Amino acid sequence: MRLRFSDFVFDSDSRRLTRGGEPVHLEPKTYELLELLLERRPAAVAKAAIHDRLWPRTFVSESSLTTLVAQLRKALGVDDRLVRTVHGFGYAFDAEVSVLDLTKP
Repeated sequence: MRLRFSDFVFDSDSRRLTRGGEPVHLEPKTYELLELLLERRPAAVAKAAIHDRLWPRTFVSESSLTTLVAQLRKALGVDDRLVRTVHGFGYAFDAEVSVLDLTKP
């Protein structure tokens, strides 16, 4: 899956996120959260579904997800509004996304 949003390109095959052609560093769990939100866009994803995907069969506190969302928003910089909080439910990716042709760089 290769997607463009704002001035970012997300490439799930190479597990890269770039902004303006420059790599954006994401910790593995932060990357997985972004991937999940992009896969399910524009739907909101329940916190329980996020926990099941990122931490299967593992107990983590609710603050772990909150911290991860903050890390993702920080990595997105001025575009931190791309990740929308759905109060009392979870999170959603809230931006226009275009699918890029996989045959082109």
